[in-house]
Amino acid sequence: MGTLWRRPQRPHSLQPLEYKYADTCVIQCALLASPDVRDALALFCFVMAGFQLREEGGTNFSSNGGFFRWILWGAVFLTLTGIFAWLSAEGFGGAFGASGATAPYTATIASAVQDFVYNVLRDRIVPVIAGALVLKSLLDTGEGHSPFPSIISALFLLGVGGIFTQAQGWNDGTEYATSNILKSMLNWAMTSVAPVLGAMSIYGAIVQFVRKQNWSIYVIVGGGLLMVPVLWTLIQKWAGVTIL
Repeated sequence: MGTLWRRPQRPHSLQPLEYKYADTCVIQCALLASPDVRDALALFCFVMAGFQLREEGGTNFSSNGGFFRWILWGAVFLTLTGIFAWLSAEGFGGAFGASGATAPYTATIASAVQDFVYNVLRDRIVPVIAGALVLKSLLDTGEGHSPFPSIISALFLLGVGGIFTQAQGWNDGTEYATSNILKSMLNWAMTSVAPVLGAMSIYGAIVQFVRKQNWSIYVIVGGGLLMVPVLWTLIQKWAGVTIL
């Protein structure tokens, strides 16, 4: 029996130059070396979070659902510079091509991604879907369901540009920028969003009282939402935990 034939290996030094450029292009595209592309994809993630919010109920969300995941990915894309800085501090500096510059062979892709997210998705598609959700809220009411899930999701989508801008302001560019953005989002939800929802719950309690239906649950929820920052502080004190 003859020996098995093996295909000769091409020496690394003889690897065609175009392969090296293709590999580098894939790595840069995968890691989103351009900050503008990172921001565009972060906005895309926040838009998808708005879609998922309606899927999960509108007035509530799943603790392990897609809404949280899209918000997390949006924060990750916004803070890749900080993540690369953390990796560099851990000894992985330069391994991921985190230069932040757009290479000539990825410029077309970067431009297409930004144009789609900003000019197509945010400025044209999202308002149409928000309008469809407002129409759905009326249809839900006609079927005897609450209109609030669709209305809240529509408001989230219409305000996603402002949420994105606010998240950019929360990005401090440090090694822990991702966790800092998520913490700022939590504080904003507790101090700005929760009081509005609490007031809406109190209004709902008044309507339910006039209609002689169960209104006490709305009062309890509204009071809790109005006091959620205090409740969160108390829980941290009881648990002996401090968020950095």
